[in-house]
Amino acid sequence: MGAEAGDFATHVSIKALRYLIALAECLNFSRAANRCAVTQPTLSIQLRKLEDYLGVKLFERNRTRVVITGDGEKVLRLARIVVGAADEILGIRRTRMREKFVHHAETNTA
Repeated sequence: MGAEAGDFATHVSIKALRYLIALAECLNFSRAANRCAVTQPTLSIQLRKLEDYLGVKLFERNRTRVVITGDGEKVLRLARIVVGAADEILGIRRTRMREKFVHHAETNTA
């Protein structure tokens, strides 16, 4: 893994990418935070950190609306891929854990 990839992995979490996706879909901080089961300040802080790290503005914000920027659209497209891949990896883990549980239960009842 190159230095940039390691740096990215250190500074950008899957959770922050989920927050980005939620805000892009809701276009409302309170609703996005509710969807992610976090407070609105938590969501805002994490998205600001993501913007700071990337050096781009992901959303235009004012008192009445939230609009995704062109850079935000590009990052959103990739965030969906990354989060989808992470979910698939977790699905593999869940399947294996379920298989181990069933095997263990069958072994103990036989």
